[in-house]
Amino acid sequence: MERDTSELFEEFKELTASEFFRRNKQMLGFSGKIRSLTIVFHELITNSLDACEEAGILPDITIELKRLGKDHYLLKHADNGPGIPEDYITKVYCQMFAGSKFRNIQSRGQQGLGCSGCVLLSQMTTGQPVTIRSRYKDGDQIKGVEMKVKLDVKKNTGIILDRKEFETERTGSGIEIEFKDVSYSMSEQGAYEYIRRTVIGNPHARIVFKDPTGRKYTFERATDKIPPLPQEVLPHPKGVTADDIIYLCKSTNKKRFKNLLMDSLSRVSLKKIKEIEEATGIDMNKRPKSITWKEAEMVVEQFDKIKFMAPPTNGLKPIGSDQIEKGINEILLPEFSTALTRKPQAYRGGVSFIVEVGLAYGGKSGRKVGNSRKAEIMRFANRVPLTFDQGSCAITEALKSIDWRRYGIGELDNAPISVFVNIISTNVPYLSTGKQSVAPEEEIVREIRQATMKIARKLEKYLRAKKAAKNEEMRAKIFEDMVPVVIKQCALLAEKEIPDYEKVMDEVTHKAKIMDMKNRLQQPEIEAKEVIVEEPKMRVKEEILEDEQLQ
Repeated sequence: MERDTSELFEEFKELTASEFFRRNKQMLGFSGKIRSLTIVFHELITNSLDACEEAGILPDITIELKRLGKDHYLLKHADNGPGIPEDYITKVYCQMFAGSKFRNIQSRGQQGLGCSGCVLLSQMTTGQPVTIRSRYKDGDQIKGVEMKVKLDVKKNTGIILDRKEFETERTGSGIEIEFKDVSYSMSEQGAYEYIRRTVIGNPHARIVFKDPTGRKYTFERATDKIPPLPQEVLPHPKGVTADDIIYLCKSTNKKRFKNLLMDSLSRVSLKKIKEIEEATGIDMNKRPKSITWKEAEMVVEQFDKIKFMAPPTNGLKPIGSDQIEKGINEILLPEFSTALTRKPQAYRGGVSFIVEVGLAYGGKSGRKVGNSRKAEIMRFANRVPLTFDQGSCAITEALKSIDWRRYGIGELDNAPISVFVNIISTNVPYLSTGKQSVAPEEEIVREIRQATMKIARKLEKYLRAKKAAKNEEMRAKIFEDMVPVVIKQCALLAEKEIPDYEKVMDEVTHKAKIMDMKNRLQQPEIEAKEVIVEEPKMRVKEEILEDEQLQ
């Protein structure tokens, strides 16, 4: 029996963003117990770093993770940032697709899903509200407010269950949030490793982490230099579509189409406008809202034919080779390290990007597997560690394609080295919404290869010098054993006293040369800043400490 058409649409419903991600939490990266917890750390830490940098504050982050049961944890996260004004607290933590990052600007995150996604996961696995504390400036005053909130999935808004004010003298924000079906791990994909890599890529940050066993890790900052804020850049003509043109036309208040193009796109001058007008026959003085789809397509086709200047790069702010090296030395304590920041390039004709690479050898470089160390690939995008989906990433593809034997490394997988790669861009081409791997764009892969091979040559030079010094020392050892015997025997044959042969020994064994080679190869000692503290014996003190760090 055929059903009436109206009956077919009786179940027609609209989903809010919160409802959609409640059903598809894997799209936020919440898949698997270890990965889910690491993604939570990622979202909270990146939000704290962004907030501190925008306020010109050196980030100081405190994280505590307490095990409440099997796969059941309580997470406390606090920072010294500018705090969140009370009116925006529920928007930040309980509203999907809300934030200040929807611009064409270099940013750690651009989806407005981070904190609210963490609250959603907590609510889905425990049903418990979250506690948020914010200390923020309101005029000349610093206000403190604490809220217990839940996310209304149906309305994609926050519900305030409890609110109280408290006195404070400093700014910052904190969250106390509970999770089930997650797992803490010391593996390469775990939360601890995420923090470790974050400090390497953000050497200006200080992070104190207390893990579920009671161990306390202090990652000190390697520099007091706060990174300069990136600037918003206009889209390049080579990277826009007809739909982009139509969208600009509908949302603009410009009265002339040519003014819209020149003000909304980079590298579009009056001369280029005349070229487009002559080639397409479109009146560039007409009102933008009257532009048709066909005209927009004609403009985009002409963009592809015209030669424009490369996209502007003044909005990109890389870490810098000196800062990368400081971060590497602070955490890995290598015997050799080097770093390089390349010149800006563009992919897909209109999106600018910068590749930064670093290389560490010896010390704590590489992954510890048993009694040996294997190579470690540290992937970053806009300073954010990418800890998952390594196999499908452009960074991995580029590094694996290099012939490492040319640089004194037999196999990349079996060498005590750490390779650091960071991609800076206003639009990093991620492969999925999880933002854990970079698409293998031809220009990006090529740039990573070129940068890595350049610093690998420095490693090769170091290894060659180290091998030469070792061979020289071995030859000297032979002479040290033989010269005294030869001198003694010669003295006996000549019937003379055995002379002082120390000076002769130094010359024969090239002692001064060997010492000079050793001094040049020797890296200055770097004191490890990673501290482990035993679990407090008094339970009360531990709880008071936790409350103070969050308040």
